[in-house]
Amino acid sequence: MPRRLVPLLLALAACTAATAAPTTPLQPPRPTATPWPGLPEWPGQQEVMDAATVVGNAASLRWPRAYAGVAVDLPARLLLVQRIPTPGLDAAVRALVPAVAVRFTDARYSKVALDEWVADIGVDFDYWQRRGVQLRNVGAEPGQYVEVGTDDPQRDAGKIRAHYPHMTLHLVQGVIAVPVTAG
Repeated sequence: MPRRLVPLLLALAACTAATAAPTTPLQPPRPTATPWPGLPEWPGQQEVMDAATVVGNAASLRWPRAYAGVAVDLPARLLLVQRIPTPGLDAAVRALVPAVAVRFTDARYSKVALDEWVADIGVDFDYWQRRGVQLRNVGAEPGQYVEVGTDDPQRDAGKIRAHYPHMTLHLVQGVIAVPVTAG
């Protein structure tokens, strides 16, 4: 699967999770109306999206230090779960969604750990600006690293990595977020 497709699919799963009726972690959500009007539906799409919601909710609560993320491959009717290998996790996840094929991939870091790192850097934007480093954006590549966007990644990498030695960072050319308006 192309590397850029995974974040898109994660966003789609989050969109469905946000629009679905509230659920408890171990119950499948109630089916929603067409989640993306105008977009084609894949066979079994709703089942896979519901499975992503169930697994994301349950895994976040039951295995917070092992669960790294969930994505979907709609054409393949496949749920992709990133996790730090943990005894019993794979079998328990499969039992939550027995009607959906699940593929597991190893992660280096849990979602909780990466979210904490993103938050730590996020509160330091002013700190870096006072030191002449303009942070533009910060986010996580699920299960792998924190991505930090700066005006000059080559110049800033040494300072930023030295300040956060316990984090796995990937520095990139940052962009300023520009709101999109209808018109």
